[in-house]
Amino acid sequence: MKYLRSTPNDHSFFSVYAKLAKSVKASGYFAQIVSALTEIGGIFAASLSILHPIFGQHAVYPSAAIAAIGTAILEVGLRVTIPQAVDAVLYKRWQGLHLAMSIAVFILGFVLLATSGVLSYKNSQTVVDSVVIEPERDSTGIQAVQIEYNSTKAKHGEQYRADSTTTSERYQKRIQATTAAFSGQLGSARRELSNIYNKERRTGNSYATAKDRARQKIADIEAEQAAAIAQITTEQGEALAALKAEHKAALAKADQDHRSALDQLEHEYQTATTERGQTVSAYGGGLAYFTIIALFIFLASVILDRIHRKGSGIAETVELSQYDINPPAIVEAWQAMRERVQTTIRAKIAAFEERTPAAPLPTSKRELYDPTQLSNVRINLQLDDENEGEERTIRIAAKRRPIGFFTQGDNVRQRTDNKSLEDSENGSSTNATVNALLKNCDHCGAEYQAKVKWQRFCSTDCKTQWHAAQHNGTPYSPNFKKRK
Repeated sequence: MKYLRSTPNDHSFFSVYAKLAKSVKASGYFAQIVSALTEIGGIFAASLSILHPIFGQHAVYPSAAIAAIGTAILEVGLRVTIPQAVDAVLYKRWQGLHLAMSIAVFILGFVLLATSGVLSYKNSQTVVDSVVIEPERDSTGIQAVQIEYNSTKAKHGEQYRADSTTTSERYQKRIQATTAAFSGQLGSARRELSNIYNKERRTGNSYATAKDRARQKIADIEAEQAAAIAQITTEQGEALAALKAEHKAALAKADQDHRSALDQLEHEYQTATTERGQTVSAYGGGLAYFTIIALFIFLASVILDRIHRKGSGIAETVELSQYDINPPAIVEAWQAMRERVQTTIRAKIAAFEERTPAAPLPTSKRELYDPTQLSNVRINLQLDDENEGEERTIRIAAKRRPIGFFTQGDNVRQRTDNKSLEDSENGSSTNATVNALLKNCDHCGAEYQAKVKWQRFCSTDCKTQWHAAQHNGTPYSPNFKKRK
C-alpha cells in the first residue's frame, strides 16, 4: 500500500509557510524522541522491578523488550491518530460513518496522549536517577581505618605483654633476693639452736630458756621474711593492675578513634547521597516539565503540518497492490505447508490401499447336524425292590438332542460302548453309556476318534498333505491367504 501526495494547488500559501512547516515538523519528531526516551526508561524500570523476583538477573532482557514494545505502541499510535483527529476537524468529517470513525480516533488519541504524558512526567526522575552516578561508600578508606585499628590494638597488646613480663620478672627478682637475705639469718639462728642442743648433750645440763629464745628468734625471722615477700607481692599486683588499666585505656582510645574515623566516612557518604538526591530531584523535575513541553511541541507540529497541507491543497491518495489484498505471507506459507502434508499423507494411504490384498472368498455353507442321526441318550436307574436278588432297569429316552455344525464331507458316526451297556444291564457299577465321536479322515479315509465335532483330519500330516494337494503343492501355513 502506497500513500501518494499531490502537488499543491495554492502555491502562494504553500511557499509562505513551507519553511515553517518543515521546521515545526522536524521539531515534532525530536520532541517525540524525548518523550519516547522518558517513557522507555520508566516502563523498563517498572518491568524490571516486577520480573526480577521471577527471572533474577535474566529479567533485564524481557524488561527491555516490554519497554521497547510499549513505547513503540504509544509513539506510533500518536503519530497515526493525532493527524487523523486534526483532519477530522479540518475536513469536518461529522457525517455518516465518518462521525463514528472521528469519535473513535479522538478517544484513542486522547488516551494515548494522556498515557504518554503521565509516563513521561513521572518517569523523568527515574531516567535522571539512572543517569546520575550513585555515590558509594569509601571501601578503601574503611579498609584502611580497619587496618590501622587492628594494628593499634596489636601494638598495645604487645606493649602490655612486654610490660607485664618485665614487671613480673623484676618483682620475682626482689622476692628471690629477699628470700636469700632471710635464708642467711634463718641459717644462723638454726645453728645457734643446734649448738644449744649439742651443749646440753655434752654437759648434761638443760638450757630450756636459751632454746626458747633461739626458737623465737627463728620464728621472728620467718615472720619478717613472710611480711617482706607479701609486701613485694602486693606491689607487684598493684603494678600489674596499673599496666592493665593503662592497656584498657589505650584500647578504649583506639576504639574511639576507630569509630570516629568510620563516622567521618559515613558522614561523607550520607552527604554525597543527599547531594545526589537533590540533583536527581532538581533535574528530574526539569526533565518532567520539558517532556510536557515536548508533547505540546509534537501536537503543534502535527496541527500546523495538517493545516499547511489543507491550505496548500495537497491531497493524499492510497494506491493498493495485490499484496495488500492477498492474505499475509505467513498465512499463505501455512496453507502451502498444510496442503503438502495432506497430499503426502493421502498419497501414502492410497499406496497402502493398493498393496492391500483382496478379501478371501466365503467358505462352503455350514449345515446343522441331522438330529435323526444322533442316538438317544440313555439313563439307567437301578431301583431297590423288596424281593432280594431281583433287579429292574428303567430306560428313559432323552427329550433334548444336541445340535451342532459340520462341514460337507464329514462322516459322523456314534458308537455305543457295548461293554458299558452290557455292564449296566448286568447290574454293574456303570450307570451311563459312553458315546464316542468317530469320523473318517478327509485325506486318508482312516477312522479315528475326533476330539471336537469339527475335526476333519486324523493327524497333522494328513492336514498338511491335503492342503498341499488343494493348493498346487503349497504347504499349509496358519498365515496363508487365498487371493482371488
